[in-house]
Amino acid sequence: MADERAVNGGEQAPGYPGVVEPLLDTELRMLVRLVDRDDENRSHFGVSLNIPGGVIYGQVISRDAYALEWEASLRGLPGAGAESLARIPRVINEVLEEQRDDRDDDPLPRWVHLRDATFLTGSTAQTMRYGLWRGRLADVVGWSLSIPS
Repeated sequence: MADERAVNGGEQAPGYPGVVEPLLDTELRMLVRLVDRDDENRSHFGVSLNIPGGVIYGQVISRDAYALEWEASLRGLPGAGAESLARIPRVINEVLEEQRDDRDDDPLPRWVHLRDATFLTGSTAQTMRYGLWRGRLADVVGWSLSIPS
C-alpha cells in the first residue's frame, strides 16, 4: 500500500469496480420460463419489448421451439453443407443443458425467443422483420403483453 501511495501522489489507488449485472425483470423471466417448460412447444404469447434502438414485437416461443425452427431453416439452405449447419442448434442446446445443470442457483431464463418478430426503430423505412429472433432479457428496458395492431 505504501508503494501505491507513493506512485499516486500520496493518495490510495482506486480499486477495481465490481461487475454489476443489470437487474432482470422477474415477471417477464417467469413468463418466458412458463413457455420454456411446455414440452410440446405449443405455448406462446404476444409481447412488445423495448430494447436498445427501438421496439421489437412478436410471439414468445420456447427455447426448444426456437432451436427446432432454427434447425429447419438451416436445413432448407441451398448447398452441400446444409445438413451440417442444421446440427448446430442441437449441439448448442446440448451444451446449454450441461451448463444449466451446473447453475441451479438461478433457474430463470436470461434469453427471450420470438417468432414472427418485427423491429421498429422509429422510422418507417427502418422496420425489419424476422422469422426468428433471440435477445438477452438484460437488454429489455420495458415490455407489454400486447403487440401493435
